[in-house]
Amino acid sequence: MKKSLVAAVALCAAAMAPMAAQADAYFKGKTVTLLVGFSPGGGTDQFARVVAEHLDDHIPGNPAIIVENMPGSGSILASNHYVTRVEPNGETLMVGTGQLLMRIMLGLQGSRAELGQYDPLMAGPVGRVTFAAADLGIEKPADIPAAADRLIHASAGIMASIDTLLGLKVLDTEIRAITGYEGKSETLLAFERGEANIDGQTMPNYTGKVQPMIDEGKAVPLFSQGFIDGKGKLVADPSVPDLPTVADVYRSLNDGADPEGPAWSAYMAMTGATVSLGRVLMVHEDAPDAAVEALEQGIASMLADPVFLKEIDASLNGYTPYAGEALEAAINATKAMSEDDKTWLQDFLARAYGARFE
Repeated sequence: MKKSLVAAVALCAAAMAPMAAQADAYFKGKTVTLLVGFSPGGGTDQFARVVAEHLDDHIPGNPAIIVENMPGSGSILASNHYVTRVEPNGETLMVGTGQLLMRIMLGLQGSRAELGQYDPLMAGPVGRVTFAAADLGIEKPADIPAAADRLIHASAGIMASIDTLLGLKVLDTEIRAITGYEGKSETLLAFERGEANIDGQTMPNYTGKVQPMIDEGKAVPLFSQGFIDGKGKLVADPSVPDLPTVADVYRSLNDGADPEGPAWSAYMAMTGATVSLGRVLMVHEDAPDAAVEALEQGIASMLADPVFLKEIDASLNGYTPYAGEALEAAINATKAMSEDDKTWLQDFLARAYGARFE
């Protein structure tokens, strides 16, 4: 029996050796492209560039890594290009967001991708904050509903603004959204130019670009998107623990009652997806096994690199990137959005903001 066991182990090792060798050699002398569906300078672009700077040192074969920006339609343009035009050889990776995955899952018109076409490799949580122009006269979040008829939001597509639009809907407030902007950097510029007076930004942009406006008295923070804890409750974002969540604002408007109803259910489902999967690095499902194995090895090694973790900390504003089983659980949670929540959200976005679905 002992000899048989040794022989079996040896046979298994021999069978695995060629695959390991293929993974080690697959990217040698090649260039890996990280495709970003937003303009340079935004949070997703920053995340991609930090990954590009470090991943080449960790992937077996040490390929060169470059970032390619293809902004448009809130990342739908890049996503469609990726699944229809890019060869699925593992040499091009898609850097997406939780909002992109929500677009695909809801069947937003124009998207030709399916969730099953993407194999997530790594993700990083990203919180968001909604803020308003100081000249609106909103001194506290409870003033929001009274200003509803004056609120104008610049959007890079409805799903790019879903945290702000749906959060306000929980507060019984619907606003006018102007679409057509390429990304969050452009919507922030629109806010600064006065084209819009309410906006939502991911935490890196908020702390780096919005906080100075708040300090100068030009903007007022309203609420954070919040995080869902292990008990399924919406809690304060650890990056801005003093900011109220939508639930906190709702209670202040409703004598302490907790939020409920379809808008709240959809908000919680959306938050679970978009916060946990704020940034997602993905490869095509049909990529060769050797490529995927090499990428997974490289990412696991990179996630253990203190230099990378220190630099990605600024891009993710202190949130920790992750992979493996935790990532699989987050993806499954996104796919598990109930049909009732999905239908309500589609109807709301279609009626209030003209969104169209396949």
